[in-house]
Amino acid sequence: MFWITAGFVVGAAANITHLLFAGDWDFWTDWKDRQWWMTITPFATIIIPSALQYIQWRAWRFPTGATYTAVCLFFCTWIGRLVQWKFFINMPINFVWSATWIPAGIITDYVLLKSRSFILTSLIGSATWTMAFWMSNYIMLLPFLQPTKFMDHTLTVADVQGISYIRAQTPEYLRVIEHGSLRTFLQETQYVSLAFGTTLCVFGYWVGQFIGRRLSVWPIFRYLKQY
Repeated sequence: MFWITAGFVVGAAANITHLLFAGDWDFWTDWKDRQWWMTITPFATIIIPSALQYIQWRAWRFPTGATYTAVCLFFCTWIGRLVQWKFFINMPINFVWSATWIPAGIITDYVLLKSRSFILTSLIGSATWTMAFWMSNYIMLLPFLQPTKFMDHTLTVADVQGISYIRAQTPEYLRVIEHGSLRTFLQETQYVSLAFGTTLCVFGYWVGQFIGRRLSVWPIFRYLKQY
């Protein structure tokens, strides 16, 4: 009953952290690109799973913190997308579909279960979190990356969606983001972004560890020792 009730709190905390750091990069389909989406989103979504992973492992030796947070975040995100955008605004759901973090959470918890070390989990688990996030969502993203002709230009289906449904807060020139220095790496931004996203995930993992150790577990233990 405790973990069922705590699911709303954990999902809300993970969703707030996700929105603060990732924002539109994980919201609109045409912003789920090969450069920033796989770099910022894994970092933003591993903080709360890392904190809960430490709490569950420290208290009960449960290697389920990342999976539990990923499931809660997935359901809270989909509830928000359906209620806010589908029922109130009538926006097509394939414009604002939510990503999934459940496969990444399962693999990260498996790394903790086998290694029993937060240091190895921060290195190997963060890399698998980024890779599994991209591979599990690429299947859903692939149909929107198909080329199509639009006004005598070859664009992807996702870019056609972004041009047809213009958002006032996201002018179209912001979509031209792949014309940067990452193009010098053999014209492949995907692999460089995955490597950089893994590095950010390691940093985000230890931010979550600090939250779990100093802001959650340590005050409880101090209270129990005092009374």
